[in-house]
Amino acid sequence: MHASTERLYQAAKQMRDVSGQSAVARLLNESPQTVKNWETRGVSRAGAMTAETVIGVRAAWLLTGEGSMSAGSTSPIVINQTQAVMESEDLVRIPLLANCGSMGPGNEMLDADYVVGDLALSSHWINQHIRPGNIRELKFIHAHGESMAPTFSSGDVLLVDVGSRDPSSIEGVYVLEVRGQLYIKRVRVRMDGAMEVSSDNTNIKTVDVLNGDHQLNVLGRVVWAWNGKKL
Repeated sequence: MHASTERLYQAAKQMRDVSGQSAVARLLNESPQTVKNWETRGVSRAGAMTAETVIGVRAAWLLTGEGSMSAGSTSPIVINQTQAVMESEDLVRIPLLANCGSMGPGNEMLDADYVVGDLALSSHWINQHIRPGNIRELKFIHAHGESMAPTFSSGDVLLVDVGSRDPSSIEGVYVLEVRGQLYIKRVRVRMDGAMEVSSDNTNIKTVDVLNGDHQLNVLGRVVWAWNGKKL
């Protein structure tokens, strides 16, 4: 077995009490075949970044074995619930949804918001950095694709405020549903009042103007990406 995958299994067991190929795949919202492939080829960079967010293990340690296993106490995410009780009684569990947003051609939307896990955030950190209208309207989703680079990388975990759905009041990056497909795009209001949807990647930049003919549903605004970027 590849050394990076051995370290992944070690971290999942030690930090989340999860063991076995299938259980680790569910934890990371990956297919069992993907995790099986990692046993031979090694954990992908995107997989390591997801593990850093979901498990709390350092991506660099997973990939190289260098440094410490833990992502450290500077992260606002608290993974171990026993540790969480000891360190703070002011935690909020944020659901991690199975739905994934596409930074590309679109991902098929599931028929419901299936929760595959959760991450604990300090409410103090949330109120200091995010200031949502309602903490209970925060959700985590994975993002895949390259159209929003360098703002996001494929595999980033995004914190979405599903209570913020009006781009005319706050311009930013939104999760959009169009004909059953999920997208992550930047939305701004033009001077003529029309809404413009675009990608950040200059190599594949696309711009669409919403003229009322689009069957579009705004599902929420991206407020933080777990590469540490506030939106």
